[in-house]
Amino acid sequence: MKNYDVAVIGGGIIGCSTAYYLSKAGKKVLILEKNGIGSGTSSACDGFIYLQTKKAGIHLKLAMESAKIYECLSDELGYEVHYKRTGGLILIENEELLEIMEHVVEEQKKIGIDIDIISGNLAREIEPALSENIMAASYSSWDGHVNPIDATLAYARAAEDNGTEIWCNTPVEDLIINEGRVEGVITSKGAVKAEYIVNACGVWAPEVGKMAGMDIPIKPRRGHTLVTEALAPMLNKVLLDARYIAIKHHPEMAKNTEDRSLQLGIGLSIEQTESGNLLIGNNREFAGFDTDTTFEVTKEIAKYCSRFVPFLKDVNIIRTFTGLRPYTPDGMPILGKVDGLEGMIMAAGHEGDGIALAPMTGVLMAELIAEGKTSMDIDMFNYSRFADRLVFEGGVK
Repeated sequence: MKNYDVAVIGGGIIGCSTAYYLSKAGKKVLILEKNGIGSGTSSACDGFIYLQTKKAGIHLKLAMESAKIYECLSDELGYEVHYKRTGGLILIENEELLEIMEHVVEEQKKIGIDIDIISGNLAREIEPALSENIMAASYSSWDGHVNPIDATLAYARAAEDNGTEIWCNTPVEDLIINEGRVEGVITSKGAVKAEYIVNACGVWAPEVGKMAGMDIPIKPRRGHTLVTEALAPMLNKVLLDARYIAIKHHPEMAKNTEDRSLQLGIGLSIEQTESGNLLIGNNREFAGFDTDTTFEVTKEIAKYCSRFVPFLKDVNIIRTFTGLRPYTPDGMPILGKVDGLEGMIMAAGHEGDGIALAPMTGVLMAELIAEGKTSMDIDMFNYSRFADRLVFEGGVK
């Protein structure tokens, strides 16, 4: 039976980031991935690195530190992640949303974010493609985007360069648990021993949790993305709208309304990739593990987003896809040790913030394992906040 310091379950960007920083700290690491690296949520999402969408506090601090890492990540890893700090706009259509965003901006400015509410006219000067019905916007020069699959693969390759082993197409079948401590993993290719197990499985984290008697409150929330034909440079910034942010923090908005797009959880998100394609979205809906796109949501996204960027009406959509985001009841990831189960580390539940928070999540998980402490207090993210969901009582499994 092979021995490792750490077995990371999950080959998405969170797992690969964690593996890289652990390998950098000199740990012997194994990544276990049931399919291919980045084949799940990490390759079915946009690449927004938005700071102004994060709640003031530890969530925003994680995003700020991650953005700093992204600035020089390609050089550090030796592989291109295609990060670009473009600046970002959150578009505002009415007074109600303006009031919400004014509060958000006020809180973020206290933290030190470069962000302001600007007029609709100034927003159109910055981004001439915007429609006349935009009354205001929040703008931060710190926002940007990255290629999520390139970032995931870069972390995996750099970890491998440091000695990490990667076993793809290797489902985890069970955990080896003895007297309240995880000691290894049983995979489709056999058993391995590890001092620590990192559950970085995103929407599939509950499956691994059940092997340890854990009831992890993560469930998939589906989002659609539309991909256009390649275009000449049309957009200077990454774009969101205030309603999408409001729905994120106030999901009840989508319940008592006759607006079908709002019922479907649709909001604006647009970025133009280096290849010229526009990635247009997005929505939030609970549909289990169904990754099929639906015509209704696709139509409503196209219709809604054209309100903000009129030229979209004349652009061809070449494909659509969905991604499953790991939703938690309180909107926060689950990070850190698991009380009552030594050696188990959680790193999942980031929902739509996984790409933006991946660098610091990896740094912190590596610190926790290699040094026994973290440079940032992450107690509020601990699994213990769902204490009634840990049913493991020790013994031998």
